[in-house]
Amino acid sequence: MRVCNFASGSKGNCTYIESDNAKVLVDIGVSAKYVVDNLTELNINPESIDAILITHEHSDHIKGVINFAKKYRTKILCAEVLEDVLNTQLIGCADLIETYAGEFEIGDLRVIPFPLSHDSVACFGYKFIDGDASVSLATDLGFCPENVFRIINSSAVVFLEANYDPEMLFACNYPPFLKKRIMGNYGHLSNKDCALVAEKLAYSGTRQIVLSHISENSNTQFLAYTTVKNYLESRGVIVGQNVRLDVANQNCRGTIYKIRKTI
Repeated sequence: MRVCNFASGSKGNCTYIESDNAKVLVDIGVSAKYVVDNLTELNINPESIDAILITHEHSDHIKGVINFAKKYRTKILCAEVLEDVLNTQLIGCADLIETYAGEFEIGDLRVIPFPLSHDSVACFGYKFIDGDASVSLATDLGFCPENVFRIINSSAVVFLEANYDPEMLFACNYPPFLKKRIMGNYGHLSNKDCALVAEKLAYSGTRQIVLSHISENSNTQFLAYTTVKNYLESRGVIVGQNVRLDVANQNCRGTIYKIRKTI
């Protein structure tokens, strides 16, 4: 498997995942041109994308879907609960939208969707499995309950939200209601919350954690990284030895992770 994040944050999100027989995008919350440019740089024909998987209806996850899907006639996959709202937002794409009700397969990829707590909308993360190789995406969640952790644990690579630093959030110019929402169980994960989950992931066998959806107003990449790293090492998890940490970027393509399967 190969996985690469193209963009992560409140201005837009998109992640590319491939196996031997499948190529998918998770969300297109950036321009279709930006996605095409990144695919082209990776020598991937946009027409070869098998599906666009949607996490939820917010514009930073779907605003580029219409142009990409209509141009390349790409299938759009979403949970049944999202079908009606996406039909109203993705104008002209109704014939491309297909729904799932549970686990499903795309080529040789087994896909496990799982619900996340985020605002008042239906929101989903995904785990992709190819043999014994797997990668999970869990962003836009107010907290990480045990049922979500049971799905993402032992994934070789996990894209995990580290959205905000509490002190920076309190100091920023967001209105009080928005700060309260971000910090709530239906908002976003803080750096410390992310660190708690990262510790459990490291002990479950995950070897690469990518800190994702980092706020540009109430966090920094350096602060997210150092908070998680310092906490892990205070708990005996050595970064670079027991687990690797990286950060996803809002405005540029991230690292390409290659996950080898043994069966």
